[in-house]
Amino acid sequence: MNEYKLGFLFLGAGSSSRMLGDDKLLKKVNGVTQIQKILNEALALSFPVFVTIPANNNQRKDAISKTNALIVEVENSHLGMGHSLAVGVNKISQDFNFESIAICPSDLPELTTASLKELIDFFLEFPEMICCPIDENNNATGHPVIFPRKYFNILTEITGDIGAREVLKKHNHSINYFSTNRKSYFLDLDTPGEWSSWIKFNKN
Repeated sequence: MNEYKLGFLFLGAGSSSRMLGDDKLLKKVNGVTQIQKILNEALALSFPVFVTIPANNNQRKDAISKTNALIVEVENSHLGMGHSLAVGVNKISQDFNFESIAICPSDLPELTTASLKELIDFFLEFPEMICCPIDENNNATGHPVIFPRKYFNILTEITGDIGAREVLKKHNHSINYFSTNRKSYFLDLDTPGEWSSWIKFNKN
């Protein structure tokens, strides 16, 4: 599998605006910060891993430095997820000859190496198509979303705070949906209450 040139891009340049001053990416999950955990889950597959962060965010930079992920600093990260995604894809597609990029928010606490491998294996059956997890129970879409190289230029033109949603909508006919009931692809935590409940039930 690792002969295939895939890169991971984790989006970690958000402001955690709903966390009331706390940083969700620095919450502890299994003894390490959330950002470290999710990066290490991907790094275990031996593909290159990149992560966007706001320029000059030293706390996130320090946490990430404990992994082997490569940092893409984003100027004007307040412009939204779409802006950060575009900056990240532009940077790594220029510097690396990837055949595809797996794009994922950094706040999915249950995403594991096993679930990432399962998704990539499914993607590689039809590597010219976009691959997106979909909940087999309610049709909600999840992450990561894997984009073949032919979509890189489109991704670098995204703006605002909607991420790649419009790209997926426009190219829906080119998506190979990975139907699953694994909540690891769908569970993100955005508020102090959500984090407190999750930590309580997972005994971190």
